[in-house]
Amino acid sequence: MPNTEEQRLDLIENCTLLLEGPLKPFKQTDNTAEGRMITQCQWLKERAENHDLPLPVKEGKLGSLLYIYTNGELFTATSTKDEIRRVETMMQRIIRLAYKGQLLMKPPYIYTPYALRSIDALITVLETAPRPLSQYEQGLIPDLKEIKQLLDEGKIEPPLGAYKPRYPNFIKAERSIRDIPNGKDYFFTVSDLIFNGVRPDSWLTVEDADRDTRRL
Repeated sequence: MPNTEEQRLDLIENCTLLLEGPLKPFKQTDNTAEGRMITQCQWLKERAENHDLPLPVKEGKLGSLLYIYTNGELFTATSTKDEIRRVETMMQRIIRLAYKGQLLMKPPYIYTPYALRSIDALITVLETAPRPLSQYEQGLIPDLKEIKQLLDEGKIEPPLGAYKPRYPNFIKAERSIRDIPNGKDYFFTVSDLIFNGVRPDSWLTVEDADRDTRRL
């Protein structure tokens, strides 16, 4: 897994966004989810600033972050969809950086041909499959074309989150596509780029991403 200066700076940035945004009105305390998240983000940020945070971070040191994210404790009945989406995205990026040690999908990679080439490669794999496609695999092709168009027009920004409810074909095709040559690798590259907002470990730089995707 990468352990780069870019990831260190991205972690500092996303912890800061959470601390100075949604968590700013709250006090640091062990008695509330918000207070525990402040402690967690401050710890991660300080360790990253001190160049003392090897990635990925051990699960035991991320207990508050993982538990609160999974249980949605930062949200109330009055939280809007936009508020939930914004906070979930911040937390998800921190988890991807700290817990998974992954590289984020960011504008230099989003608004360039790299993701589009990856989507095109998956479409080609499906259209040239050596066996008949299932109904879900067939449905995946127009889904991919829609995602490509929306991404190319700047109308979506990764991570999109769960496949449901807009792209259920991804759920059904996730397993069946694995017997198609390159199906598994290309599927999960696209899935990670678009839905999880992370890029392959080999895309350390835009030059790496350009080289890799030209080979598809």
